[in-house]
Amino acid sequence: FALAAALLVLSPAARADQATALAAVRAQPKVIDVSADTQGNMYVLVKAENISWPQYAAYLCKVVAPHQARIFRVRVVELTKAVRTQPPVKWDRLGEAACAG
Repeated sequence: FALAAALLVLSPAARADQATALAAVRAQPKVIDVSADTQGNMYVLVKAENISWPQYAAYLCKVVAPHQARIFRVRVVELTKAVRTQPPVKWDRLGEAACAG
């Protein structure tokens, strides 16, 4: 089962869906950069502002939904907290949202 799941994630269609989802998020206001991992987490880098980042993350879930990119969680990270020498899962988050299946 794990092998089948891995093959599904690595299939060309899945990568293409993820690429279009990443491009759609990159085009949104406030977004500096975006990346995704193999676990379905999307990391969105932004400049810190006084807004509701969990709401913004929920909005980004709606942006990626039409792409069927297997993004399960959007994590908003302030640009200066994204330490590239650490794994993204350890980055401090401004907000996050679970995307519906």
